[in-house]
Amino acid sequence: MRLLKTSKKKVIVLTLALTIVLSLWYDEALLKSIKDRRLSLNLGDGLCEWRAAIQHNDNGFPRDASFQKTIIAGYPSGDKRLTFVQLEGLTGLSARDEWDFKFLGMTNQPFIKANYPHHEGIWGWGDVGDQVLLVVSDIKKVMIEYHDILWDIGYAQTFEEAYERINNLYKDEEAGVHENPPVEDFLIWRDLRVFDEIHWYSWFIDYYMEAGLMRDMFSHNLTVPGQWKMAILPNFFTKHEMRFGRFVDPGETVTPSYDPMCDTLANGCYPSLVIDPVKLVDHAYGPAEARKLAELINGTDGFEDWMIEEEAWECVWNELVVEKKGIKTFRDRVDLDYDSYTYSFELKNEMWNEVNRLIEKYEVKEDQVAIDLVNILTGHREELGVDTPVDPISYEELMSYHLAFPPFFPNQKMFKSDDDFFVNAHLKYEDLDASNIDSVIDRRRAHFEEEMAAKRERNVDVKYFDAPGWTSLPGAGLSSLTPYASRKTARIKYHSSPGVFATSNKSRDVAALFSSYIHIDRTLKKICITSEGGSKLFLDNVLRVNNDGLHGERRVCADITEGVYKLDLEYFKGSGGKSMLMLEFGVNEDRLRVVPTRSWASADSARKFRQLIIMEERLEEDLRTLKETDLMGPNTRAEFNRRKKLRNGDLQDDRHLGKPPKFDFSNFDEILQERKSDQLKIARDKFGA
Repeated sequence: MRLLKTSKKKVIVLTLALTIVLSLWYDEALLKSIKDRRLSLNLGDGLCEWRAAIQHNDNGFPRDASFQKTIIAGYPSGDKRLTFVQLEGLTGLSARDEWDFKFLGMTNQPFIKANYPHHEGIWGWGDVGDQVLLVVSDIKKVMIEYHDILWDIGYAQTFEEAYERINNLYKDEEAGVHENPPVEDFLIWRDLRVFDEIHWYSWFIDYYMEAGLMRDMFSHNLTVPGQWKMAILPNFFTKHEMRFGRFVDPGETVTPSYDPMCDTLANGCYPSLVIDPVKLVDHAYGPAEARKLAELINGTDGFEDWMIEEEAWECVWNELVVEKKGIKTFRDRVDLDYDSYTYSFELKNEMWNEVNRLIEKYEVKEDQVAIDLVNILTGHREELGVDTPVDPISYEELMSYHLAFPPFFPNQKMFKSDDDFFVNAHLKYEDLDASNIDSVIDRRRAHFEEEMAAKRERNVDVKYFDAPGWTSLPGAGLSSLTPYASRKTARIKYHSSPGVFATSNKSRDVAALFSSYIHIDRTLKKICITSEGGSKLFLDNVLRVNNDGLHGERRVCADITEGVYKLDLEYFKGSGGKSMLMLEFGVNEDRLRVVPTRSWASADSARKFRQLIIMEERLEEDLRTLKETDLMGPNTRAEFNRRKKLRNGDLQDDRHLGKPPKFDFSNFDEILQERKSDQLKIARDKFGA
């Protein structure tokens, strides 16, 4: 009897096995899916082999599977990349950027990397998200990494600009891209943006920890939807236009409003998990932090056939972090010296106060997400090294700081319109109807897109000339001759070569005239031409660099000062030797780099720059004569004079803030109106605007 039962069991097992084999045999799609999947392999006994994740357009990608989709949200930096590569390694499924969903189309990738609602982000994934994983970066380091990314992509302001330069991220010197941004570039960006970004950082964390509650990012007060929607678009609106006080009166009670996009997430915007990227790559704490990621998705919808076995989880972390397999991250920049990118005490003090504000706000909560967040932020606060913090600068002082130094946002051009929103920017904005706010944003977006279209056209014009038997450039200039061809280029960077020069279609007896406008920022002191063959550089029609004649590779430099200049670069190559031409600038002759695309300007840029110089000179004079009783005088004047001393090298930027004087800012909007009117009057007097 026992033998009969055993035989029946064997028959049942064999039948089931045969059924499974036959079903696989006849389901070619499933067979192909299994064959093409590039899952990390569990080799047993805690061993594994990491494999790159499958992309949405690869054969075998589960386009129709139902996954629980995770939004990997964090302040702009490389830390989200450190996080999603772990999830990719555990599942073999790739992540996708929020902008790709918006502009390249929807896919079924289950991990969505997001900067939203930071102004670098966009809610591009529609209503397919389920839960939020919040990546909490170290505030001091994240500003450096954010700038590093911006520098790699040429400070792109549109998706198209960023997408065409995305391969520059984390490239090394051998690939033709400087590995790390020059310190002077960071310092310029720091002075323009970091005060703002400190507040964006803490506001970003508040947004998720309060499930999408709308707050003003500078005052952190509850705000109305109209102001919130405009404030997340700082490319479109100046601080003067979108300031909190223009929408909400002092003492006015604001009804809490929530971002409606959070309703599209199955679990809402409150994080299901917070991750410390510093711990994630720490050899002591990393495996435990990575396990949290694995547990977040293990057993959820769609991952049953894709999740690697638990015994291999730590091995996947080891492959990515210790063995450094997979895509490049910030950890591959081994010589990135964070200490060389410095902050003044006032900036670190502001960071300390914002981080401390978050700690005190959420340490009273008892859920695990809040507890983990407070623990992470406490470590970041200690890393700042601010032993004796002072009071942070006020919202009004932050605004007055920016009023002293137009423009209010890098590369931003003032919008011109006859609509009430622009004309009455000094008044409270009363028409808060949602459709009207959207129409204001749409008009400004159209203006911005026009500006970006014009910016894309700011290349270098190139004209080519025949140069038979030349031994030097013509005294009357190449512009006096007739070119045989005209082209455009983005960079004047042509390495030594015996072949065809640039896009001239000629390898000998050829001359070229490069014409454009160039923006020189205040940190640059030298501009140089390196050429084989004769070359001359004219700025505003004045000869600044003379490297003429027949010669081998030779560099000649000239001093340069801040400004926007008309540029004409003449070059010729004779009948023999190689061709070579390179235009570079830098802080000195030992620290040169090829002029990047973002430095090309336009005739309009030159005019605007001259206007700003005149307005700054007028403003400086105004600041000198302000009475001590004037509300904005002492604070703005002190900051202006401090920055002037810094530029002249008369002051080290390491002083501590004293206690700021207490002012009555109840009439702040009236003061803004007066200051704005003064600036507009200056412009009209000087330029007839």
